[in-house]
Amino acid sequence: MKVLVIGFPKTGTKSLHAALKKLGYKVYDYEHNFYYLRKQWIKILTREGGTKEDFYEMYKDVDTSMDMPACVFWKEILEAFPDTKLIFNERKTEDEWWASWDRTAENINNNKLMTAMAFLSPTAFSIFQYTHHVGRVTLGAPPQRFCTSFRGISPTVAKMRYRTHNAKIREFRETASKDQFLTFHPSEGWGPLCEFLGKPVPDEDFPYKNKGGSVLDDLLKDSPIFHQMKYEMGVLLAILVILVAVLLFRWLY
Repeated sequence: MKVLVIGFPKTGTKSLHAALKKLGYKVYDYEHNFYYLRKQWIKILTREGGTKEDFYEMYKDVDTSMDMPACVFWKEILEAFPDTKLIFNERKTEDEWWASWDRTAENINNNKLMTAMAFLSPTAFSIFQYTHHVGRVTLGAPPQRFCTSFRGISPTVAKMRYRTHNAKIREFRETASKDQFLTFHPSEGWGPLCEFLGKPVPDEDFPYKNKGGSVLDDLLKDSPIFHQMKYEMGVLLAILVILVAVLLFRWLY
């Protein structure tokens, strides 16, 4: 683990993901933590719990991680990788953060394709199950229907969790070295980020992602994991159509 992004989602993390990837880092975002590490994370988020050794095994071959639940367990990951660099990002106010978070969560829950995939894709079904654990631990989410995520969260609880998370990070920042800790917002561009990481500045504009809460559309378009969900749904639908056709043929003839 070389870099850990410790700000909550909806604080510029998708832009930072794209920037770090451009700089050559292997990045684990939300969907990668789910797809590759969900068994380990479910162990950590439930009764059994996790250890420093678990976090080390999870991330020893990963350059960067971000988003929930990794950002919430930044201290535990830091214990496993004491030399990792930390990047902290936040919104101007907690109300602004909550409005952005709630809008994105509702976009996901109201997306008909995601609902269909929950029924027809084993991978999509699993990501909803995984997200139920993440939502409960990170934001106090109530029990969810199997095809919904982060629905019914109290804004008071969510903002308290966000506020407490950021306060603990600011407290840590007081004793952290400048070589290890960077407070960053994508609006600052390549300069501070590349200087902190010791990387040359790319000859292109800084990537700005998830404008207007487009994260789900971007994932459905670009993520190999979400492409797999759509593929699984297509295969199952094709099997169902063939099965219905065979049964109809037998009934008619």
